[in-house]
Amino acid sequence: MKKKTIIKLIIIIVLVAALGVLSKLAIDQINSKNKSSTESNTEMQRGMPMEEDKSKDTSAEDVDEGTKVSDKTINLSEYSSNVTISEAGEYILTGSFKNSVVVNADGDVTLILNGVTIESTDTAAIANGGTNALTIKLADNTVNTLSDGGSSEFDGCIFSYGKLTIEGNGTLNVNGKQEDGEGIATKSCDIVINSGIINIVSADDGLNAGGSGGSITINGGTVYIKASGDGIDSNGALTINGGIIYTIGSAQGGDAGIDTDEGYVFNGGEVIALGSDMLEKPENSSKQKSVCFELSTAVKSGSKIEVKDASGNVIASFEAKEDFKTLIISNSKVADGTYTLYADGSVVK
Repeated sequence: MKKKTIIKLIIIIVLVAALGVLSKLAIDQINSKNKSSTESNTEMQRGMPMEEDKSKDTSAEDVDEGTKVSDKTINLSEYSSNVTISEAGEYILTGSFKNSVVVNADGDVTLILNGVTIESTDTAAIANGGTNALTIKLADNTVNTLSDGGSSEFDGCIFSYGKLTIEGNGTLNVNGKQEDGEGIATKSCDIVINSGIINIVSADDGLNAGGSGGSITINGGTVYIKASGDGIDSNGALTINGGIIYTIGSAQGGDAGIDTDEGYVFNGGEVIALGSDMLEKPENSSKQKSVCFELSTAVKSGSKIEVKDASGNVIASFEAKEDFKTLIISNSKVADGTYTLYADGSVVK
């Protein structure tokens, strides 16, 4: 064989080998991307966060204690700094100020809100920094308004590291204005609502039992939530035994009226839950029936909504306060059967 022919054969063999290596590298890269994409999609399907928690400007340790108060009746109007309660017991709060009430006590604390207005600009309006239980009672016939701000580890307008209970016969207005902040939130602890009129507007989730899994129980009261995240979000379970609940998640996508990690049950009460997607249906163990709708096209805010049974009886009616694509209804009128959803008199589904 001629020398030139041998050289050409060697060059061809080298090129073929090189192409083989490059092809394998390309295939490995594609497989790696596909695996990463599959894992990301799986995380989304599980409802897990796609991005890390954002750091907060104000840590729990950075929140100023202000003035430690032991008086059982506290007029907030008398203070120009945060008020800290460090002893267990029951306290009556009156007046208004532009700071925070901080609880870090050696035992359980009950705060009776008797017509207070609290406007914090850099952390929660009420923050329980300890792990002991906090109960908030709404004095009869009073209106209490709370607002927070900033970016804080106490990332709810009302925030608690311990169990949180809300009850009473007054009104509680909660304005969750923190960056990525909730309306009412705990860290790995339970939230219980027994009574009261509670109105929540929030920059993220409205009612949130976060961390490693706190549960939420609503036994009574009237709860209205308009959230820019999920309306009700429990990292544990949710149980609704009574009350009137109207919960609205963000219309921007990825948020629901109700979102839980361990499921939820309806045992009583009247519930209307609107969301943009992520329809989670109640558990079969619920003692009260429900009807759920998942739509391909959003119903617009301001629409008059009616849900009727097969006989034409209206089982629920309301005005949509936000665009929605998912709807959950539960009340004593719902039974097994077929239901139709109407918006402004026209059949939607």
